[in-house]
Amino acid sequence: MNPIAMRALEQALTRAAAPIPKPAPTAKLLPPITANEPLPELVITGPINRVMELEGKRYALEFVRALGSSVRREPIRTKAIADLTRYAVAQPSSVASGIKQVIDVLKEAG
Repeated sequence: MNPIAMRALEQALTRAAAPIPKPAPTAKLLPPITANEPLPELVITGPINRVMELEGKRYALEFVRALGSSVRREPIRTKAIADLTRYAVAQPSSVASGIKQVIDVLKEAG
């Protein structure tokens, strides 16, 4: 057998026989999640771009359609409203305006 291959095999076998050290415990990186976290306020300001508003509305409608008939159940509808609200807060006002239209319809359905 090739001397380089012999050395590689020898190193692999000695590593396999050595005990594996346990990693040191790390601090938690994520903050704890609270059960009833308050929803951020959805504020629409500035001029509304109609195309971006329609894109936001299209996104929200696809999100709700993906839930299927389960959106009729109150807990699912409430979670969908919360998820859409959190998403809309991070978007420009025009997109948030379209998403808010779908959120308002979901709230009326309850």
